[in-house]
Amino acid sequence: MQLAKNPITKILIEKLKHKNFNNINQYLSNKERLNEFQFNLGELNVDITRQSLDKEIKDDLIMLAKKSNIKEKIKLMVTGSKVNISENRSVDHFNLRQIDRFTTPEWEKLINFSNNILATNKYEYIVNVGIGGSYLGPMMTNEALKDFHEGPKIFYVSDIDPTNMSDILKKCNPLKTLFIITSKSFGTLETLQNAKVARDWLSGASKSINDSMVAVTSSKDKAIKWGFNDQSIFNISENIGGRYSLWSSVAMPIILSIGESNFKGLLHGARTMDEHFINEDIENNIPIMLALLRVWNRNFLNRNSHCIVPYSHRLAKLPSWAQQLEMESNGKGVDIDGEELIMAASPLIWGEVGTTAQHSFFQFLHQGLDIIPMDILLPLKSSNKQSSEEVNENHRYLISNALAQADTLAKGSTNLINKNKNFFGGRPSTIISWKKNTPFSIGKLIALYENITIASGFIWNINSFDQWGVELGKKLALKIENNEANTELTPASKILLKQY
Repeated sequence: MQLAKNPITKILIEKLKHKNFNNINQYLSNKERLNEFQFNLGELNVDITRQSLDKEIKDDLIMLAKKSNIKEKIKLMVTGSKVNISENRSVDHFNLRQIDRFTTPEWEKLINFSNNILATNKYEYIVNVGIGGSYLGPMMTNEALKDFHEGPKIFYVSDIDPTNMSDILKKCNPLKTLFIITSKSFGTLETLQNAKVARDWLSGASKSINDSMVAVTSSKDKAIKWGFNDQSIFNISENIGGRYSLWSSVAMPIILSIGESNFKGLLHGARTMDEHFINEDIENNIPIMLALLRVWNRNFLNRNSHCIVPYSHRLAKLPSWAQQLEMESNGKGVDIDGEELIMAASPLIWGEVGTTAQHSFFQFLHQGLDIIPMDILLPLKSSNKQSSEEVNENHRYLISNALAQADTLAKGSTNLINKNKNFFGGRPSTIISWKKNTPFSIGKLIALYENITIASGFIWNINSFDQWGVELGKKLALKIENNEANTELTPASKILLKQY
């Protein structure tokens, strides 16, 4: 059942005719709101007191989720039903966070290989070659947990622009470099072209593929045909989408950075969030409640984008990762039955880190005519291993800035004399806070965003696990490369192609 056909949707639309959530000041001082609009899971706190809704609407949204059968859909997903209907596949990334995984051949091969590299110091440089989920998730996680780095230097190559690979190779020694070629299909053009460059670079130093390269893929036969032997190939299940894959063998660069113990901590954090998502009632289920806010803002209040601002330099890459997660998962125009959507799915996701954003686009957030919901991500303690008065003072300033922005966005400031200084207020935000960036807390945070995305898709009744929209342009690009696309290109494209 699409959102538009959910019986609670009509009720919410009717109630909105008699409510004005552009001004939320009337709700902010309500002490009962502190209990009803905050949620906790261990040290993780989620504060939605500054969001554009009241208790009545919140209760209706919970009923909306119930009418969408969201809990039944979650159960079907985690018990192995083929909820990825268009590809006739189950959704298996939850299994990667379970303790049972630690006795599987997949885990033993991955962890033994990684531990051997860390123990022998055979490689000083690790270059991960991949794109999309084979790049964004691991890179974001490595950056988030930089304080726990204990292995070789880690680099990422994703762009087919030759300068990306060239800049990395200048920093590496071919005798001490391991390339991780990550492609689920082992057919991704960007990844394979960059892999060829890496292979030629190694060949110039008399290094063979299986000395200095491994493949992470679900297409073992293609990897073998390319030149890898069985020992150098690490498997990904076809039932794990790229944007949900950082827990799989795709995590090799994460493990080589933070080690086995810390990686297990990351999995433990994710597993804790999964258990909450699967078992908790809707009323206190953090991913479902934040998914309902996403739907509420997108479809009922017509707020078409969603901003994510981490007040942590270590999480600077999280908005880019979350952008792919949400927009590749839920950027759909049809429901699971192939019927065109009546109400749109997925907001545009964007953002930037902390106080840097305040001196960039916060002017637009405060005084622009568009109202844009925002997530403020806030670790309460610095992840810097150094502890000094200056470090602590700077982190206090960081927290002060985050709270000040959340409150002023919500409350605004009226200036009738000089309208240039008039702030409308009514700009909603959610503050997600935790004690400190650790493998456990970051695992919990990543799984939270994954589960928000999935829950939103269930409410919209779309398939959050396929990505056919990625494929069309890739097919035409391949035809252009093979001189097979002359009849499909526009005249303008033909002219520009001739100039190469």
